[in-house]
Amino acid sequence: MTWQKGLYHGKPAGCSARNTKRGMVHWELNLEKGGLMVKKLLPLAVLWLMCFPSLASGYDVLLWGNQEEPAPPQEEFLLLGDLGGHGFSPEAWVNLLPPPEKVVILPSKEDLNRSSKTLNELSRKGYPVVVSDALENFAYSFSFTENYHTVVFFNFLQDVPTASFDRFLQELQEKNPDLVVISGTKGNRAFLEEQFAPFRDRIRFLERDGLPRNFRERITIEEKPVVLFFYSSRCPVCRELKERVTPPVFEKYADKIKVVYLDYTLSKNYEKLVLLEEHWKVEEKTSVEIFSDAGYVATEDPERINALLEELIEKTLKSPKTSPSPRPSPRAEELIFSRFRGFTPWVVAGAGFLDGLNPCAFATIVFMVNLLFVLGHSRQRVVEIGVTYTLAVFVTYLLLGLGIFQVWQTLAVYRIVSRIVYGAMAGVLLVFAVLSVRDAITYKKERKETGMTLGLPKGLRVKINQYLKESFSKRRLFAAAIVSGFAVSILEAGCTGQVYLPTIMYIAREMANYRLKAIGYLVFYNAFFIIPLVAVFLSVFFGSQSKALVEFGRKNILFSKIALACLFVVLSILLLESALT
Repeated sequence: MTWQKGLYHGKPAGCSARNTKRGMVHWELNLEKGGLMVKKLLPLAVLWLMCFPSLASGYDVLLWGNQEEPAPPQEEFLLLGDLGGHGFSPEAWVNLLPPPEKVVILPSKEDLNRSSKTLNELSRKGYPVVVSDALENFAYSFSFTENYHTVVFFNFLQDVPTASFDRFLQELQEKNPDLVVISGTKGNRAFLEEQFAPFRDRIRFLERDGLPRNFRERITIEEKPVVLFFYSSRCPVCRELKERVTPPVFEKYADKIKVVYLDYTLSKNYEKLVLLEEHWKVEEKTSVEIFSDAGYVATEDPERINALLEELIEKTLKSPKTSPSPRPSPRAEELIFSRFRGFTPWVVAGAGFLDGLNPCAFATIVFMVNLLFVLGHSRQRVVEIGVTYTLAVFVTYLLLGLGIFQVWQTLAVYRIVSRIVYGAMAGVLLVFAVLSVRDAITYKKERKETGMTLGLPKGLRVKINQYLKESFSKRRLFAAAIVSGFAVSILEAGCTGQVYLPTIMYIAREMANYRLKAIGYLVFYNAFFIIPLVAVFLSVFFGSQSKALVEFGRKNILFSKIALACLFVVLSILLLESALT
């Protein structure tokens, strides 16, 4: 169980060791296969308990409040939602509470006034106390997850709640809960139901002022077969498959399966992925892999993935339900380290080079170089800015590999900033394309040789250049190059290296004895990652200064202008695609 400021999480998904019905269908069939000794396979046997520990039928949540007698609830439950409002002393209340991992406290206004000291003490002891709209020293929500099935609690005390509902909705979208319990009042019910409308079919709303004395309500969270969707938050192909390609299939089976998205750039999720890959003997590892207790799908092909996914889901729904026996837990670190030992510098370098073929990074440096030349900066200044941008990309990717910006990438603002940055750059490039076409039309009419005016009157162009030169001093230009390199790197990544990079990142973060070697691989990966970027920069730089190309451009002005416009349009489309996905 983990605690974060403003947010309390129940115990992590998949940490239960309770008996299950669904489980190791294929386990026992392979224990003696090929003459292998059982002890060699035992380290993998427990992965079903770790990754697919489904319960027999679900788990019970008991909602409980307004009790008259200080007696603990007699019903069986996995989680108690204590609504407070009891008719006995705070001391008696504390004495009958179950352990912190089995309860969430949703106090009333009267509880806050009468028992604030007690509630603060309980919070310090690890009890989740939720007040969603009034006090910052308590959690604004609570989420409890058992076997990937989640319940989220909110507690609103004001008739006109003042809270960040965008944040609440973002949390619910990320957690995809099976149940949302909202404690409110008659006065705020209509408002809250409107705010949480996207999840109306999963909400249990409790009108606190309408609850009877000795209120008890048991809710069973029915569990479904689990499908684990492993992806990288830094991979555009992953995002495309996760957000646009596969959702129709998952929606078709929404009432039959539970889909859980796991970002394997996080160490705990990568451990699960490695265990599953080892069990299913996944040979062709891809940036997106989907597992159930009946098999797996590993493909990046948007034309094939949905058919394979439907086949897997149907197989999962038909698979027999058996009860796995607990086995000794394997060390995922050993499997990951085994992979790491199999890497060679040139394999890592190849992955880095392929991932370096990043159109968004190319678009940015083409944009910068052309803009600097249009503004009349010297060749030396353009080289300095280009080198600074490239180094910023290198350093940022290296820090990403070490997990420095991992928290940032999990925030909602990450996606917002991504869209703003790419959208703005795409818009500017479209303007450049339009102005280039205008230049071409002007030349065709007047047949006058012109430089790269981008369609601006000379007087206006001179004023703009003067303004930009004054606004963007040398220091500011370097700052802009660093920020651009950082933004492009943190918002976009390749997918080829997702097969190798998570292993290297895991070793660098988690295994101190091999950290230096892993960091060396990261440096090697990133050195080859920037080679395509350097090649593009040099091509644009020397191409724009080549006498032969300049002379060709002067003799073929119409063609040059149209070609330049097409380049800007292509780069803009690439950036717009990233902004929209």
